[in-house]
Amino acid sequence: ELQRLIELEVIEQIFDGEWASPAFFLKKPDGRLRLLTDFLFTTYQHLVRLEVFGNAALSHSGIFFVIGRKYGLLCKTYKRLPMGLSTAPDEYQACMAKVLGDFDFVIVYLDDILIFSKSAKDHLEHLRAVLTRLKMYNVTLNGKKCHIFCKTVEYLGFTLSAADIQPQEKKNRAITQIAAPRNKKQLRRFLGMVNYYREMVAGKSALLKPLTRITSPKAAFVWTSIENEAFEGVKKALASAVLLSFPDFTKPFEIYADASGKQLGGLIQQDRKLIACYSRSLTPAQQNYTTTDLELLSVVEILKEYRTMLLGFPIILHTDHKNLIYPTETSLRIKRWTLLLAEYRLTCQYIQGKANIGADAFSRMELERELKNLEIEDETLYIEPVDCVVEGRHIKQHQQADEVTETLVQACMNGTSDPDYRIENTMGAKLLTFKKRVMIPEALREEITEWYHLNLVHPAAKRQYHTMRTSFYWSGMEKSFVTFCKNCLTCKRLKFHAKGQRYGKLPPRDLEIVDPFDIVHVDTMGPYGNERSYALTVIDEATRWLEVSIQSDNHGRTTAENFDTTWLCRYPRPKEVIFDRGNEFNTSEFREMLKSYAIKAVPISVKNPQANAICERVHLVLNNCIRCYPETDWRQVIQYAAFSVRASYHTILGTTPAHLIFGQDMITRKLHEANWNYLSKRRFDAILKENNRENTKRLQHFYHVGDHVMVRVPAKDRTKKHGQVAKGPFAITEVHENGTVTIDQGAMKQRINIRRLFPC
Repeated sequence: ELQRLIELEVIEQIFDGEWASPAFFLKKPDGRLRLLTDFLFTTYQHLVRLEVFGNAALSHSGIFFVIGRKYGLLCKTYKRLPMGLSTAPDEYQACMAKVLGDFDFVIVYLDDILIFSKSAKDHLEHLRAVLTRLKMYNVTLNGKKCHIFCKTVEYLGFTLSAADIQPQEKKNRAITQIAAPRNKKQLRRFLGMVNYYREMVAGKSALLKPLTRITSPKAAFVWTSIENEAFEGVKKALASAVLLSFPDFTKPFEIYADASGKQLGGLIQQDRKLIACYSRSLTPAQQNYTTTDLELLSVVEILKEYRTMLLGFPIILHTDHKNLIYPTETSLRIKRWTLLLAEYRLTCQYIQGKANIGADAFSRMELERELKNLEIEDETLYIEPVDCVVEGRHIKQHQQADEVTETLVQACMNGTSDPDYRIENTMGAKLLTFKKRVMIPEALREEITEWYHLNLVHPAAKRQYHTMRTSFYWSGMEKSFVTFCKNCLTCKRLKFHAKGQRYGKLPPRDLEIVDPFDIVHVDTMGPYGNERSYALTVIDEATRWLEVSIQSDNHGRTTAENFDTTWLCRYPRPKEVIFDRGNEFNTSEFREMLKSYAIKAVPISVKNPQANAICERVHLVLNNCIRCYPETDWRQVIQYAAFSVRASYHTILGTTPAHLIFGQDMITRKLHEANWNYLSKRRFDAILKENNRENTKRLQHFYHVGDHVMVRVPAKDRTKKHGQVAKGPFAITEVHENGTVTIDQGAMKQRINIRRLFPC
């Protein structure tokens, strides 16, 4: 055999080598011999003292042949890469990748070459190409191990067919027939064999947990009925391993992920065909994560495990945890994971928990830019006339002066442009549009952004973006609004955000479909100015359409008459009117007026403004606008602010109130068709999101009749800075389903929202 290897120029004889390694032969399954060499450094320390290689007790299985004295004294050296070197597999794989790496119909793993084709004709061409390439690089094949034109093939321990992937039968049989391990070494060997087929065993993590627990260095190896049951269960699960399908990269991947308190799980599908299973146990630290963290961790781990398959392709994530679809947490861990997810083309869809049976078991980074240098002569800002830049002829002049838009216009006229770019008659001129939205040249972007920002009375960046994006387009539009609003001195100095209360669990709210003008919310603002006047605000719950009317005082008769002329004489009669328990509404005049129209009066609970949050949020917007222009008559400013609310994008509606009422934009008069089914879905989702967001910040407590509770005193009602923050205790006399209770205050009984309560 040595002579044959010399003739093949695999080895050669040397006489002056500084190093020598012991060598022996191992018999192959076909009867031929394989030369093996021990290159371990520990062996070299002993070789220098040996003149003859003697027989050694080897632990390897098989038949070994010791090289005799005649050949042992004649040292040989390899002329090619030998077996046994730790770098040999890497070097060999790199060499084969160089030889066959450019073929997309070939997979090479060391000396195993897999050629796959869609038809016999293609397969013949692929074979010819591979054999030609191998001949070019002087690569020799073992004919006895070559199989061609096969419907199924065994490759790397798996049986592959055109339809699916399954474990190789003899490998599977070897695992299922293995005896119970008697020590940790044998158990680790068994777990390694099972882990090779981990993608085909659903719930592998839970099945293996009793076994993996005793492999820890700190754990004693004790084999009980629990471990034996898990051992047999794993073998049974492997015997009935699921069949996996090949991924189709022309279709989106569907990921179903879930998490429990002990493990993560998930699966990847395409057209209901299983591509891969995933599960693993949680570390002790991860078991302390919140539910949202665990659900997101399961998604992150699946994407990391199958990164090479999923990266760059569309992915639909199905989850039964709504906080992933409407992310509210901002912990550093969540932010870090969000950055990892940003690499993938990920779309989230909510499914009910009972539909997520396949799985066992998502802030926005604002890009900052340097502030512009602004010169302000006086800190008082005024409403000044601003030339209208949203005029068709004005935009057309800038499009003609801009090289980019002018090039696109010429391409549209020549018929060589992208179909999304067109020239349309809109806003009184022929303008270049992108997906039916007017293209704004770079020179006009800041001007039109400022015009909208001032005329909509300083809206937030998100509101301004969604208001303008229906009519206009330019690259990086939303980012430019974020930067503009951050640099707006008025917004920075005078705006603030209300802090929500964080106590009491909220019950599920009714998710009934609300038709336009069925339910309206009414409230008052003020007093304002030296005359101490008030503003009556009325809002339709379905469309968020707002009306604001000034009244001289806050009496019940004045409020009733104002509501009658402002709303009831203009719009369809509502079924319900929701209001707080202010003195202007808690009067016989107001109640009798509603009764005369057969309108149901729905007063909210005492000192619970969140129950009328629609009005409270609009009041915040209106007051911010009034604060921006302190030297201007507030009556004028509040009407401009009301216009801003009607014409601006609403996050719950997904459009503007004007689009729903008039079917067109209030500024550009562009037509819009209301999608009421879509609107209802957004409303339901917003309600569920808000409920979940608030409940995650509250401790659960069930109130019962007879319980004694304390009632928090709102800060504005405290008589002095260090006054009482709570009153009581009071006994509960009734518990209601809408999150309120009735308490006995001695002289009177009062219905109070559980937000204001805490147990004694």
